[in-house]
Amino acid sequence: MRILALITLFHPSPEVADNMASYASGADALFLWDNTPGGAVLSLPVEAEKKVIRYRRGANVGIGKALNEAVRLLEEGGFTHLLTMDQDSAFVPSTFEAYKRQVAGWQDKRPVVFVPRVNVSRKTTEDWVETQGFIVSGSIFPRFTLSEVGAFEERLVIDGIDVEYGYRLRRAGGHVVQVSAGELKHELGYPLTKRFLCWHPVSLNYSPLRVYYIARAFLYLQRAYPEYVDRRLVRKLVWMRPFYIVLMERQKGPKLLAWFRGVCHGFGGRLERDAYRERMNR
Repeated sequence: MRILALITLFHPSPEVADNMASYASGADALFLWDNTPGGAVLSLPVEAEKKVIRYRRGANVGIGKALNEAVRLLEEGGFTHLLTMDQDSAFVPSTFEAYKRQVAGWQDKRPVVFVPRVNVSRKTTEDWVETQGFIVSGSIFPRFTLSEVGAFEERLVIDGIDVEYGYRLRRAGGHVVQVSAGELKHELGYPLTKRFLCWHPVSLNYSPLRVYYIARAFLYLQRAYPEYVDRRLVRKLVWMRPFYIVLMERQKGPKLLAWFRGVCHGFGGRLERDAYRERMNR
């Protein structure tokens, strides 16, 4: 088992080095993809520094291109598995090695994506649990899965890439398996909480750019994969967004405009329509 780890960076904080230290020792090589315009300054742990085989710095192009470039690098380098990591994610101490051992023991030859427990400290009684979806961060893709299911959908740019891949994986007869040994700590957005009588809403408080891509992606996915779409997730991530923006968040005007554009483009079902691509490097 030879693991290539892809870490996507965007204005990384100093804590990113500590996050990388939680899995660098278990990876055979690291591929750093820096989306920070102009490049970021990042001090890496010594152990991680020795394993970096490519460090791309350039314009912000989202995560789709980073994922597909990592797949090409995996094939060229003869790696057997791809680990995909967000800069704000870290494995709980000692759990990555246990996660890796369980993945290495998997025998089923169907396409599969392995995922750890995310922000859940209690282990299940089962070593393996089939689950519906996954997030990119912390996931392990065997090489044969990537060959059979194909490339990631770059046109989604940021959001929904993992969801779309999961739908395609299931169409190919594959599945997503949660490995109980792995435990990942992962941050989501910049959450805000307010209290309205008995209602305590939590907003993920995304930027206008992310509001656009989330609305666009999930309405596109609802059209492209009607047999799999989670309508509750679409309602939460798309249709409830204006209420959270108006009641709780700043930048109300830019966010509502971004939401409207995302809804219009997502309903059209054409990912070629992208209102925010040029804004990603401002």
